[in-house]
Amino acid sequence: MTLSATLAFASVHALTILSWIIRLGAFVVVPFRRSAAEARTWLLGFFIAPIPTLIIYLAIGRPEHSKKRKALFAKLPKVIGNIAKRANINPDQLRSDLPEKYLATASLIEGVSQIPPVGGNAVELLPNYDDAIARIIADIDDAKHHVHLAFYIFAYDETGRKVISALERAGQRGVVCRVLIDAMGSHSSARKVEKKLKKVGIEVHRILPLTRRLNSSRIDLRNHRKIVVIDGNTGYTGSQNIVNAAINDRLSNDELLCRVQGPVVSGFQLVFLGDWYLETEEDIEDGTLFSDLRNCGKVTAQVLPSGPDYKGSSVDMIFTDLIHQARDEIVLVTPYFIPNEAMVSAITTASLRGVDTTLILSKESDSALVGLAQRSYYTRLLEAGVAIHLYEADFLHAKHMRIDDDICVIGSSNMDMRSFELNAEVSLICYGNKTANDLKIIENKYLDESVIVDLKSWKERSLPKKILENSARMLSDLL
Repeated sequence: MTLSATLAFASVHALTILSWIIRLGAFVVVPFRRSAAEARTWLLGFFIAPIPTLIIYLAIGRPEHSKKRKALFAKLPKVIGNIAKRANINPDQLRSDLPEKYLATASLIEGVSQIPPVGGNAVELLPNYDDAIARIIADIDDAKHHVHLAFYIFAYDETGRKVISALERAGQRGVVCRVLIDAMGSHSSARKVEKKLKKVGIEVHRILPLTRRLNSSRIDLRNHRKIVVIDGNTGYTGSQNIVNAAINDRLSNDELLCRVQGPVVSGFQLVFLGDWYLETEEDIEDGTLFSDLRNCGKVTAQVLPSGPDYKGSSVDMIFTDLIHQARDEIVLVTPYFIPNEAMVSAITTASLRGVDTTLILSKESDSALVGLAQRSYYTRLLEAGVAIHLYEADFLHAKHMRIDDDICVIGSSNMDMRSFELNAEVSLICYGNKTANDLKIIENKYLDESVIVDLKSWKERSLPKKILENSARMLSDLL
């Protein structure tokens, strides 16, 4: 074939040639550093529609931050160490002596987070939406030295304006206020919140700003944490954002926030200061941020930050390990249940070996695709004896886990691939039966307002529904 003929053939079949180049390249690139299931999903997309899939892959294909952010994260242990040193914090002095049955879990969490379990804490669970906001505002109004807030959603609505007013009052008293809001989660209100707070001298920054795309991360790597730290001795975390509870005319968010006092608040402070450094490159030189770490109660607790920066470990590793350790009872509450295979296997195995395993989910989802994918897991779980309860009262956005009467996990992390691999999350792990018993009361309220899924009836749902659910499940590793 002559050169001109070759060029003519290439020009006629350019799209086909390009498509096959993309497909072959995908087979080389895609499987690196990702699960087999996720790789298969991407490769299927490349095979069916190579050019559109390439565009999507270039936008969200790698769950990694930019080189600049990864370099900052690499410096973070030294920065945090310097902060702790200036504050005269000795982690070994704070470390709690746990019973032997908790040591494996605590060691695993410390291995991931570098934050040890600490005793002497008071943990209060706040399941009422408006009461939780009121408690945060009251604590801000009592602040003497500093207020730190980090939220995925900070809306400029009635709820947001109440919190902004409390921050304004604190600033006028000379209290140092620092606020972090996720640029994507708060995109519709960030500008108004910033303008209002900066007007009164409060420092506020957007996490992973969308305007820094060329030097930032893929757009869906977000900071999903909810953290409040006040004067270094009072903290909040959980599922609740700074936004009105109502989703629409029919549904409102039902949440669980916890208020903590005691040495464990230092963990939330370190996570906040780390996030602050990543956004501002500011190493805050203020030793008084940890000035009051007095014992406030009898709960031993531990803070677990997680996210794509923590290579080789993620929050699902902790969840799966805890499920494997259960002996009597497991209760899982989450609005989004799209687990990986390791977690599904752990849940079904636990149920089959006689552990009373309960999954509490919202009957209605705020995402049609996620709801479909979630339901595709029910049959396997039900066949293994897992009890699935669907909460009907509102949209259950709470995120927590209880293992026996011993260990509770409360935080921002859902049980889906987004929380496992893409989002920065934070969780509070509480050891002992005090918090477990409090959490059980809340779980029972959920159960009273839920319907149980019957295996026989579930299997009789229509074929079109099954097809839609299984089709959505094919995308579950990317949702």
